Formats: sequence, structure tokens, C-alpha cells
Amino acid sequence: MKYKALFLDVDGTLVLHGIDSIPSSRVTQAIAACEHAGISVCLATSRPPDSVQKIIAHLSLTGLCVLSSGSQIYDPKTKKIILEKVCPKSAIDPILRVARAHNVTVLIYDGEKEFAYDESSPPRKIISVYFPELLPEMLQKIMKELRGVSGISLHRMEAWNPEFEVLDIVNEEASKLHGIAEVVKRMGIAPHEIIGVGDGYNDFPLLMACGLKIAMGNAVPELKAIADFVVPSVEEDGVAVVIEKFILGT
Repeated sequence: MKYKALFLDVDGTLVLHGIDSIPSSRVTQAIAACEHAGISVCLATSRPPDSVQKIIAHLSLTGLCVLSSGSQIYDPKTKKIILEKVCPKSAIDPILRVARAHNVTVLIYDGEKEFAYDESSPPRKIISVYFPELLPEMLQKIMKELRGVSGISLHRMEAWNPEFEVLDIVNEEASKLHGIAEVVKRMGIAPHEIIGVGDGYNDFPLLMACGLKIAMGNAVPELKAIADFVVPSVEEDGVAVVIEKFILGT
């Protein structure tokens, strides 16, 4: 099988968790060889555009990127968002009520910055509502209470602090699967021609969108269970192994 595109999660897959992390030299070289071979390398991450610019520049990526948990598709060539799905405003009050009831922090992302919601001056648009630090038990409880809210999808993620987890709430038609489906349609390729690599709970949609499903060695057990292959961890340059084995054939 000749694959035509590679979709990579960022934190815990392409780089170690941390806003300033960049790919290792081995991964960087493998991605350069991948691009040289005519294979598009695309990000598929919960991160917003501003927090992936350093990585995109470091790798000289040109492939369309699925950002903000699938809410935004970003073109590195033009440095513009080419597709965006907003969170319905009708969902905001129910989400905030749940946050207040449990006395937990919730932030709004409007496509440019994160901030606490101000009911007296609501933003023009909301890309996502974000619970930055929840204990796993609290996250499960909040997810259960929010499942009846229409127009949204809930994305569970690992926090950079391993004690906590994160809940990202976006449009019901926003996920890594939705975003990848849109990108491959624009590229004119089929799902069986793409590889997806991830490590977290929110990478289920990423892997389900791809013909070849790869989990990192540090991935959550549930993701490994649906993967076609498990490669070494992010610390062991698992992404480079994917490229060397399945694309370059080395």
C-alpha cells in the first residue's frame, strides 16, 4: 500500500507534552524525508493555531492541519483558517451551570484567545469551551451531566499535569474525524490511503478516520486496543518508526 498522507497528533505523539516542545531530530528528519517522498504530513490536534506555529515552522509543514479538536482547518501555506465550526451559543448556559455547580474552572476559546466567560459581554463567536484541569472522577461526572446538551461534542484529553484530565467541548460536527474527512476530500484521496498516529482518548476519532491506525507506546490502553500497530513511545521517536516502517520502507 502506498500511503499519501500522514496525520499526527501533537502532544504525546509528535512531541512531549509542553507548549515549547519541538520534535526530536530523528522525527524531524523522518518527516522531511516523508515530505520529500511526496507524502503530505498534517497535524490533527486539540491545540489552537497559535500554539502549533513553532512546530509547523520547525518542520516546514505544508499539509492542511486539523486544529482545535477538529473545529478549525488551517492552511500553513496561506497561514489562514479555511474552515471553522463554532460552538452553539445555546449550549453555553448549560455548560456554565454545570461548571458553577461543581465549582470548577471553565474557559472560552474564541479563535484567538482563551478567557473566562463574561455574561455581560459575550464573545462574537465561541470555538470551544474548555475545562483545563479536572480530576478523572469529576470529568466523568461532568461529561455525564452534559451529554443531554444539544449541538455539542465532548472530548476527553490528558492534561499536561498527569494528575488531571481535560474536557474540551466543541460543535457536534467537530472532531479529528470530521476534520480529517474534510481534508482528505480536499486532497482528493481516500481514507485507506492515510495513516493516523495518536496517543490519547481524543485520538479515537483520528484513528477511525484513517486506513492505518497507529498508537504510540505511551498511548492509553483503550487506543492501543483499536490500533493496527503500536510503535515505540514519544520518548523513543515512535513517529519516526512509523515513517521508516510504513512510508519509507527502511
